Amino acid sequence: MSLRNEPTDWQLGVHESYIPVYFKGAVAGFFKKEYSDTIIKQLNEDELLKKALTTACTDLIRQSGGDASQVKELMKKYLKTSELPKSGTFAIARFLRERQQELDLGDKEFAKFCDTFKVSPVELNNIYAGDKIEDALMAPLARILGKSKDELLKVRDGHL
Repeated sequence: MSLRNEPTDWQLGVHESYIPVYFKGAVAGFFKKEYSDTIIKQLNEDELLKKALTTACTDLIRQSGGDASQVKELMKKYLKTSELPKSGTFAIARFLRERQQELDLGDKEFAKFCDTFKVSPVELNNIYAGDKIEDALMAPLARILGKSKDELLKVRDGHL
């Protein structure tokens, strides 16, 4: 028994091994072994996609007779248009497309499904076109998507 009520036995902490990750020959960081292969594969795919985008933009600018210094700006433009919307009508449209995929329904079947929740095919098409979503549609959309009306209002209005 210890005089200070402290443990008297030696103890080892659990140590999880990390492996080094290199970028162009220099150590960039350390990952847990079980995640390292997946992370490296994704990072290499990202690099390959960046190179492909650079090549495509360079070719496009050359073909149009533009200046090679415009490549980075064109890449930024394409990357921005490729981002998934986080707010506004298009974000809700994205939720609807994801819901349609979850239910494994075609366009006509999904339109009928939404119509049963009081979102007409015309209103659905207006959402896909980017038109403003009226407050009266938020409750039916929430039921279709399995989200709260408040959550959808925040997405629609950009108050994330």
